Amino acid sequence: MKLSYNRLIIYTLLSALGFSQNPSPYRYSLKSTTDGETSFFEDGFNSNVVAEIKLMSDSLTWFGTGRGLSLYDGKSAFTYQSTTDSIVDIFTNPSSVTSVLPSGGVSAIATSNDTLLVAFAGDDNNTPLGLGLAIAFKAGSWYETEPTEIMSFDFLWDSLAVDTLNGVYFGFDSEYEIGTGYKGTFIVLGPLTEAVKTTISDSVKTNTIIKITNSDLSKTLSFTVQSITDYSTAQVQLIIQSGSINYSSINDVGFLNGETVKLNITKATKAIAWQFLPQPVDTDLDIEVPFGEGYFWQLPVTVSQANVTYDASISGKYLYVASWAGGLRRYDLSINLRKPQNIPMPMDWQSQLSTCQDSAYIDTLSKITGDPISVLKNYYLNPRDPADGGNHNHKAFSVLAYDNRVWVGTANGLNKGRIVEEIIQISENEYEILSCIEWDHYKYPSNGISGNFVVALGKQIWNNQTTIWAATVSTGESGENQGLSYSRDDGASWKTALLGERVYNIDAKDSLVFVSTSSGLWKSLDGENWAKFDPAIEKSLLNQRQILTNSVYAAKIDSRDSIPKLWVGTPDGVALSLNTQGDDWKIFQADHDIDEVYAYPNPFSPLTHNMLDSDGYVRFHVGNIVNKEVKIDIFNFAMEKVHSKTYNLNSYYGAIKWDGRDMLGNHVANGVYFIRINYSKSRNQSPGDNWTKLIIVK
Repeated sequence: MKLSYNRLIIYTLLSALGFSQNPSPYRYSLKSTTDGETSFFEDGFNSNVVAEIKLMSDSLTWFGTGRGLSLYDGKSAFTYQSTTDSIVDIFTNPSSVTSVLPSGGVSAIATSNDTLLVAFAGDDNNTPLGLGLAIAFKAGSWYETEPTEIMSFDFLWDSLAVDTLNGVYFGFDSEYEIGTGYKGTFIVLGPLTEAVKTTISDSVKTNTIIKITNSDLSKTLSFTVQSITDYSTAQVQLIIQSGSINYSSINDVGFLNGETVKLNITKATKAIAWQFLPQPVDTDLDIEVPFGEGYFWQLPVTVSQANVTYDASISGKYLYVASWAGGLRRYDLSINLRKPQNIPMPMDWQSQLSTCQDSAYIDTLSKITGDPISVLKNYYLNPRDPADGGNHNHKAFSVLAYDNRVWVGTANGLNKGRIVEEIIQISENEYEILSCIEWDHYKYPSNGISGNFVVALGKQIWNNQTTIWAATVSTGESGENQGLSYSRDDGASWKTALLGERVYNIDAKDSLVFVSTSSGLWKSLDGENWAKFDPAIEKSLLNQRQILTNSVYAAKIDSRDSIPKLWVGTPDGVALSLNTQGDDWKIFQADHDIDEVYAYPNPFSPLTHNMLDSDGYVRFHVGNIVNKEVKIDIFNFAMEKVHSKTYNLNSYYGAIKWDGRDMLGNHVANGVYFIRINYSKSRNQSPGDNWTKLIIVK
């Protein structure tokens, strides 16, 4: 193979995921809200670069972006909080749980029921770097997270409402009813000091949760605050949200008059309980690894450089991760998470590899203990380049697991694994499940796939037939092509399609197949005839949303409603079509400041940014527009007009944009440009000039 190890991985990272790009405004880490709620979700997207889309439950859609994990809950889009601080992993502390994610680009997402796996990547200014994985087993229930206590105060229960100093009571309905509990509409606090009253008044907001307990915790009262007011000079009144009162008591009794209670001010929390997994690496001693009927020998991968998890798949109890130099590994989710199991795949020259047959192993002595063991014959797992004694087929980039199958795309073709599990007896009353894999290795030219670097996989089930789709890139061997390869007979034979297209992802549902490429989104009903979508434009009134790129990184058919929808992820945001025809788009893009006028990207290169039909574009964010006409004039540093255009919003849909060309159609010179945009921001205001500045760097 002619494409070197480093060139291959850097090419894929930068062209497909764009972690190092910043084509959209950057918003910093999330902060808690001020309305009585702590949230680890912030409105909108942090990045326009969206390379992964996964569905969960009835309405959740997860997005892997160049700057973190985003979510659409059926109504609004959010981005999850990240941190540059170190996060304790479960191997250091098995009980550790975190509410934040590592800062970095999302390189892979996998979902299964409520389980969500997210992989992160960055770089060390030279080499792609795996930043670890986060897994949550109840990601679909993020809104059910326990409230967070922010402060507490000591009071006396004043059931007779005699205004006891430092007392608390239920308005006019303070008596406890057996079997019913409390049912007051407001509660009164008599803080001991003015300072405590001020602290409570400042801390309690709408949606704050109040929790009151007695000294031995045998009685617990909680409710949600609707509003807070001064009740008298020394007291505070908390209006209770209807139906939010919850009371529990061991003996079905209420608080006693004068009983000491603790009042806890808490905030509702929107968060996910994550377990953080470090990027899978080996130790120097991991030269002998158990798998299948025995062991195999390997070159340990001890660093996270060039060890990035680019794909993941969950099937049954196993989570499979493809981590390039880190190879293929799997976690057993049925037990407490522990170090993942390295999986041997065929070496470059092997068309098959068995880890299940006794005859595939040879008896020898352990290199570690000296004890007799069985190891795979003539086998050594080594992800280095062949010139260094390694195997391109040990560089795993894509993985697809289902039922008893696991497909893995590498830099030397495609591997089909048949998973075999059998119960073996290890002593008179002790048994264990042995899990092994029988591999078939397909590559160009012997098996008919179009190229040997397999960057994405997809599965289609239609008319009781399963089709496996593979996106391929040429590794430099003569005759290889980038494009699609597919098999309808479990790998026995292969056909090709869309040759010459740089394919990023494949998604299929029933007869429909969507293929995301550098030239756009392709659709087919038979795998042979293809139609390409135009880039998305949102056509709602006075809206300036448009996808300014031909490239599509990911597409997902959303069939959770009666009419299937279509999600599309691009370098310039996310688009949602209310049908699979792509004729009614809603677009989500990162906003820096919804009220400000600005240009992005800034600096702007018309040769590289937002490339749409061979032209690059800068988008002008103008905020709210209420009139039907927008006029834009662009001046160079000498205040000479180089461009002018008027947008009639009765007939024009799309972004207010500029391709960096002057009125003669030539690209303008590098330098500073001043942009004047004339429009009206409110109905009682005449159109006015709004100025911003742009730097052109070609």
